[in-house]
Amino acid sequence: MNKIREIVKERHNKDDFDYHIVPVVNNALVLAKKVGANLEVVKVAALLHDIGRTYSKEEGFNPENEHEFRGEEQSKIILKDLNFEDNFIEKVAYCVLVHRGRGNIKPATIEARVISCADAMAHFDTFLRLFLVFQNTTNSFEEAVDEIDKKMERNWNKKLILPEAKVIVEEKYKAIKILINSMKENMKK
Repeated sequence: MNKIREIVKERHNKDDFDYHIVPVVNNALVLAKKVGANLEVVKVAALLHDIGRTYSKEEGFNPENEHEFRGEEQSKIILKDLNFEDNFIEKVAYCVLVHRGRGNIKPATIEARVISCADAMAHFDTFLRLFLVFQNTTNSFEEAVDEIDKKMERNWNKKLILPEAKVIVEEKYKAIKILINSMKENMKK
């Protein structure tokens, strides 16, 4: 497990590791315990869920990228090199593949649902950092506010597919919505 953490930490930049990967792992473990998911699968999948982004830096970060496909492949390679069993590798790779909940690919296992939720939950935990990302990737402050609002709504309505996840982040979601709505109201004036 420590070797996987080292690989992930090495391949991600410090901010991404500290303010996204670590919160995803923390949320995933809390949620996994609540719903009875396999903790080892969940921990490894949480560490590796965005590994596909580390192989697309030459393309630049694109919110619509499909790093989950590359991540599924890379997870299999990393875990095979570390001599994990094939069944375990497939379970983790599946979680990585479906963690974004995009298109027709929806999480079918409890572990995959936990990873999808934990990814969204981390966005509520690190909202201020995420807002900075949107500020740097949009054309205006107003556009950044709109994009962060869409992201929070998508996370709340589509990615938080386990009721237990919503309970955990509900206060944060409500607080973030108050801030966003206040900001939008002031932008109208």
